[in-house]
Amino acid sequence: MHTRRDFGKMALAGLPLASLVVSHALHAAPAKLDSTVKGVKLGLITGSLGGGGGAARGATPGAPAPAPPPPLTVDAIIAACIEVGAANVEYAGPAPGMPRLLDSVNFGQPPTSITAAYANSRDAVRQWRLTAPLDPLIEARKKFADAGLNWFSGVETISDDYTDAEIDVTFKRLQAMGVKYFCTNQTRVSAGPRLIPFAEKYNISPAWHTHDKSEDSNEVASKESLEKLLAMSPRFVINLDIGHYTAGNQDAVAFLKEHHDRISHLHVKDRQKNHGPNVAWGTGDTPIVECLHLLRDNHYPIYALIEREYHGPNDGTPVEETKKDMDYMKHALLS
Repeated sequence: MHTRRDFGKMALAGLPLASLVVSHALHAAPAKLDSTVKGVKLGLITGSLGGGGGAARGATPGAPAPAPPPPLTVDAIIAACIEVGAANVEYAGPAPGMPRLLDSVNFGQPPTSITAAYANSRDAVRQWRLTAPLDPLIEARKKFADAGLNWFSGVETISDDYTDAEIDVTFKRLQAMGVKYFCTNQTRVSAGPRLIPFAEKYNISPAWHTHDKSEDSNEVASKESLEKLLAMSPRFVINLDIGHYTAGNQDAVAFLKEHHDRISHLHVKDRQKNHGPNVAWGTGDTPIVECLHLLRDNHYPIYALIEREYHGPNDGTPVEETKKDMDYMKHALLS
């Protein structure tokens, strides 16, 4: 049995994976990409591929969001997913034309003291959200389908100052994407009751995304906060980010065993305990291999998605590094 660090070395060495060439259905038009290994559905969140969308690489939780890099186009995202061999996709952008939100914290939440820059940019974002056309999302959905990719989830932070109209139109946007789940990103526990009627109306489940602030009961971070959300509505599921959950000194393996029937997908990354940083896979405290083996051995129908939040000084391009992470998961599942 290899240790997690052994898997990290193998992935970073870029060992040949001739036996793991992604298969294509011979009778389908277009061919459908398949990234299922030993029954486990592998994929990625598109922020892993670089460009705007998703969490900023190397950002410090709680700090003001840095200016995002230029977003990748839909075509570039699709090409990168195919190159990585990731059939299952959580789409984190781009949102063409959306104004930048200034002075927000935690990637979209209002600051404790509202600044003029935040207030003005928040009004602009709200107006954009309420009036933005849905056609680009419908067209993007078709492109993903034509490429043989399974776009199954989106990403939305329902911040504390969302209006009901904004929540409704956000679910309409998710409906246009054709998804049944969405990663709640930085949405807080207190937003849960407000989301229930919209989840029921649109038949779309918020997948509550875990973070590391387990000492704050309003953050989606501790076992208790997750169980509180699950008790609110049968529509609610968990997007268990095993890296953040571990950094908050929570037990990802235990939670996965106990609540596997209410977990839609994992975000896979490696972090150190005690709110430690993101690190190269196999060098931190996150039980990546153990969690993947649980999915494999128990036939849990849970997606395992790469969320690449570490980029070392000598690393390659975002796509190259995401391919290494995909290889890591494949090695783990075949061990």
